[in-house]
Amino acid sequence: MVRVDESVSVSVNQSGEPIGFRWRDNNYLVNAKPVRWFARKQWWVEAARAQRGIGAGVLELEMWRLQASCAEKQKTIAQFELIHNLPDAEKPDFDAWRLVRIYD
Repeated sequence: MVRVDESVSVSVNQSGEPIGFRWRDNNYLVNAKPVRWFARKQWWVEAARAQRGIGAGVLELEMWRLQASCAEKQKTIAQFELIHNLPDAEKPDFDAWRLVRIYD
């Protein structure tokens, strides 16, 4: 496993599932149905205190595990974990994806 913390540009289908992403000038295509789950943020590291009543977005991260291959390099399939930061009331236009782990 390799830990990464880099922004990626992600393409999604109509259901919001990732179907491909761009990372380090390479395009990756998702080869199987991605797996989605939610994890707790380390809010004690990110902020001094979570405000009461502002929603689950403060405490939860949308995580995705993908099997994908690099289109340009004809590489074998690897697993990738992405974090999707969803828009919320304070940042309605904020929609960011980060690559956090790669499993070969």
